[in-house]
Amino acid sequence: MHTVITNLSSLWEVLLAALIFGAGVPTVFAFAVRWWGKSEVVDAEGRIHRNYAPLAGALLCLILIVVVVITGILFTAKAFIAHQFGIHLFGQS
Repeated sequence: MHTVITNLSSLWEVLLAALIFGAGVPTVFAFAVRWWGKSEVVDAEGRIHRNYAPLAGALLCLILIVVVVITGILFTAKAFIAHQFGIHLFGQS
């Protein structure tokens, strides 16, 4: 019974990570694309006006996505980096 409880405990952690990275990052990207599209508005006379609030939100979302991707790559390669270069990331010994 202890094994079942341990497995179920680990299962919710994996499910939470899958929801965050599997659905969360694409959702943030969708917000970035939507806000990027709202950052420029054309008025009736054909002039383009820039809205800086949606542009700032889109850029923040894109920066967040880049940070998450780089962190994921470094986390995946932490043993290789520790072995080859002696740089210990994420507690790799």
